[in-house]
Amino acid sequence: MNIVNVEENKNNIVKKYQDLVHLSRYKLSELGIKVISVLIAMIKVSDTEFHQYAIKISDFKELINSDSKDTYKYTHKLISELMSNPMKIGDEQFNWVSYGRYSKGDNVVMFEIHRNLKPYLLGLQSNFLQYDLVNILKLKSGYVIRFYELCKDHLTEGNRYKVVKKVVFDMKIERMRELFEIPASYQYSSHIKKHILEKSVKQFKEKTDIQIEYTEQKIGRRVDRIIITVRHNDKGSNDYLSNRKAFIAHIRENYINADLIETTDKHTGNRVIISVAPDGKLYDKLGSTYEASRADEIWDTLFSLAQQGKLAVMNRATLF
Repeated sequence: MNIVNVEENKNNIVKKYQDLVHLSRYKLSELGIKVISVLIAMIKVSDTEFHQYAIKISDFKELINSDSKDTYKYTHKLISELMSNPMKIGDEQFNWVSYGRYSKGDNVVMFEIHRNLKPYLLGLQSNFLQYDLVNILKLKSGYVIRFYELCKDHLTEGNRYKVVKKVVFDMKIERMRELFEIPASYQYSSHIKKHILEKSVKQFKEKTDIQIEYTEQKIGRRVDRIIITVRHNDKGSNDYLSNRKAFIAHIRENYINADLIETTDKHTGNRVIISVAPDGKLYDKLGSTYEASRADEIWDTLFSLAQQGKLAVMNRATLF
């Protein structure tokens, strides 16, 4: 089985059949959903089979926002979650992954997506949701991520290649409970409204490419459904500085063969002009090539400079 590394993913697009959004019933942690989304984003449009997917442990630790040295324990806890919390569609049940492996000392975490997900993730030509991975990486709560997918799909359904100003849809509270597997003990006002709806309103506006507002419809005193208005959000933090992965994707997409930086290589003392090739790899226009570990070091430097607002095209400082 071929192994696909996370670096080979150039566009960070999560693409899934709409039934996974509107009909699947499951509950995963925030991290669980993010890892699954990273794996889905590694699938290529041309793929007819799943592969083994490798996430570098450094990227994995960035994803979980952890400097913990106990990566082994944390990683195996996540693998157990993904293999013991099945998704249900109709009468079917299956786990998101069929295999996970991380050994102490390894620099990657390995996953295989469950084969029963093929109809929902491979060869999609219509009736699918797609969005840039960066939109969910900063969302806090698995429920909020799932609600983002629902809202995003309603906004783009049937209009994937043109901008729609807004869309309005309604959702019964009991339907949300069913899809998100919200415990019966979670009350509407103290849990669903406070921890899903209100957090979504705030986080979507600050961190994603959509924004929402909602109103409640009651039967007697009980809130029966919500009416949600979804709009595009051009002011969210869906930008290349949101995380290292988003930054690399942004550079690969928009600055192919551009002079990213001119500097002096501290290892060799040679003058270099760093650029990114069409295949996504860094190279020196003056002749140097870089191994993967060296390229990682350079990406780290470029990202740090970008975050500081210092990534000038002709910055001549000695940097890496």
